[in-house]
Amino acid sequence: MNISITPTLSKYEYDVLVCGSGMGGISAAVAAAQDGLKVGIVEYFGEPGGIPVSGRLGSISGYSRLDEVAVAGFPRAFANELIDRHLAKEQGGGSNINLTPPALTGFLLEIIDFYKIDFHSYTQLIGCASANGIITHAVVANKAGVSAIPAKVFIDATGDGDLAVMAGCPFEKGRPEDGKVQSSTLVFIMGGIDLERLPAYMDVRKVWKSVERPVPIDHSVFQFVPHGEKTNEVAVNMTHVINCDCTIPEDLTRIRREAVKQAEYLVYEFFRKEIPGCENAWISQYAPQIGCRETRRILGDYYLTESDIKSYRHFEDEIAQAIWAIDIHTPDGIHRGCGHKLEKPYGIPYRCITPRGINNLYIAGRPISVDHVAHSSSRINASCMAIGEAAGCACRAAIESGSTRKVDIKALQQKIAGMHYTIFDK
Repeated sequence: MNISITPTLSKYEYDVLVCGSGMGGISAAVAAAQDGLKVGIVEYFGEPGGIPVSGRLGSISGYSRLDEVAVAGFPRAFANELIDRHLAKEQGGGSNINLTPPALTGFLLEIIDFYKIDFHSYTQLIGCASANGIITHAVVANKAGVSAIPAKVFIDATGDGDLAVMAGCPFEKGRPEDGKVQSSTLVFIMGGIDLERLPAYMDVRKVWKSVERPVPIDHSVFQFVPHGEKTNEVAVNMTHVINCDCTIPEDLTRIRREAVKQAEYLVYEFFRKEIPGCENAWISQYAPQIGCRETRRILGDYYLTESDIKSYRHFEDEIAQAIWAIDIHTPDGIHRGCGHKLEKPYGIPYRCITPRGINNLYIAGRPISVDHVAHSSSRINASCMAIGEAAGCACRAAIESGSTRKVDIKALQQKIAGMHYTIFDK
């Protein structure tokens, strides 16, 4: 059998092409567009937002811990705007915001339109063309066929480092001893709850922990979907599928199958049979996107370590911060919560977002250059947004200098600190 698929040259051409429209990708695209660059986004799913939307998590976490603020800039202005519009509610003393996925979708599409970003939804990244350390085209497939999109700078916001791997960048995966990655989750929405009879969150946790459960998590994790004061829905983040790898298609299928079984026959039944107010509850939807915590980590010019984050290290080329706990959902056992809480922010260097071997590619989001332990903290969404903003802010300098490695870091830091986003002007 001879099959030949030759991509056609796309009618689109960009200064910056962002692959993936999760929160890191959105931040990168907006920062680059605010800087006057022509930006396109390629997205596999039908709507932007990544895990908070397609993963139905409905939450963006990691802004702060107690009185220590880690993430400001675009991510904080973004959160404040959602709160001001009554589309989100702040929780955890400012650590996170909760919102409905449709509200976030609408807001993101408004932002994309405002900045005249070309949004290519239902479009799969399948390859790239590169030469002499430069990516020239991203190869994508959709209902129109296979095409090659040229750009001057590319931003990999796929979550799995897909573009970087396609370009030949080195990477690591999982923990050092065996390569196993953190467990995956499928979030589901449960409605029909009598809120007046529902026990407090921590009391539900006590009931779950009172006996041994077949689901590999030792505590309940759910949050109210904030439709309004009388909302009767919760997003349940309690399924855990271990010994899996979201870069293996067979594992993706198994994760969904096992997670649905856990949800239907174990977690949902727990709420319905053991928690007052949930007797008539139902599962209204499963997330289209699996909650994948860890796959590849793309090796860059610096490798952020467990020691770095535990010592709250900062760097001369720091372009973002994080403060989320060391939160490893074990690959092959029961998840028992965060193992080490951080009291102060640590820095993320620019060198963590510049993959080895390619000079016009940034990583935005969770697969930056970190070790397995550090990744369990830096992967949280607010920090991914800060990383994405930095990547977007750096694009013009990378284009003008001809390389991501010829960017004036001090100037970039000043630019990030002073960036003004006109969409938030009142």
